Amino acid sequence: MAPDVLVLTEFRPGPGQALLELLAQMDYQATVGIPPRPTGVNCTCVLTRSPHEQFESTRIPISHHRWLAVRLPDHDLSVLGAHVPNESEAWNKADFMDSLVAFAERHAESRAVILGDLNTAHDEDCEGDPIRAAVYFRALEDLGWKDAWRQCNLGAREFTWYSHKQNGFRLDHCYVSPCLAPAVVASSNDHSVRTNGLSDHSLLLTTLRD
Repeated sequence: MAPDVLVLTEFRPGPGQALLELLAQMDYQATVGIPPRPTGVNCTCVLTRSPHEQFESTRIPISHHRWLAVRLPDHDLSVLGAHVPNESEAWNKADFMDSLVAFAERHAESRAVILGDLNTAHDEDCEGDPIRAAVYFRALEDLGWKDAWRQCNLGAREFTWYSHKQNGFRLDHCYVSPCLAPAVVASSNDHSVRTNGLSDHSLLLTTLRD
C-alpha cells in the first residue's frame, strides 16, 4: 500500500528523520511543520508521491506547527493536514477550530481535503462524555463538507482512539469539500496499527477518484 498522500501527526523532526529517509526511497516528498522553540514538540508532516507546494492560509492557528496546507497541482487538490489540540493543552483548541472552519469556507468551491487527528467527534462517535467542539464539525457540514468515513459507513460505529478509561472515540477524520464528495470511493480504519502497539491511534485510509 502506497497512498498518494500521507498525513502524520505527533511527528518529531529529529527522531522522525529516519522514517522520512525511508519514505523518500518510495518517492515521497515531505513537508514538516516548523516546531516552536524549544524543539522536541510534536508537529504535523504531509508526504505526497507527486509534487506539492505549501501555501499559507488566510488564518493560521497559534499552534501553526500542527497545521500544514499543501497544494498538489497534478491532482488539482488542496490538502490541510491537521492535528487539533486537546482542550487541556497549552495550544488553543477554539483558535485552531476557528482556523479550520475558515479554511473550509475559503475552499468550499474547490477540490480540498481536511485530514488528520482532529481530536473531535460527534456524539455518536463517542463512547464516553461528548466532545463540545463537535459544534465545529456541524459548521463544516453546514458548508457542505462531508465526513468521508461516515459517508461510506452509514450507521457504523468504530473508534480510532481509547482513553485511559478505555472509552472509545473516532477522532481521526477526512473531511472532503462539497464538489469532492462524489469522488469518495471508500474510507476505512485499520485498527491493527493501534492493537499492535505501533500507534495509539488507528490508521484512516480514504480513496478518492482522481
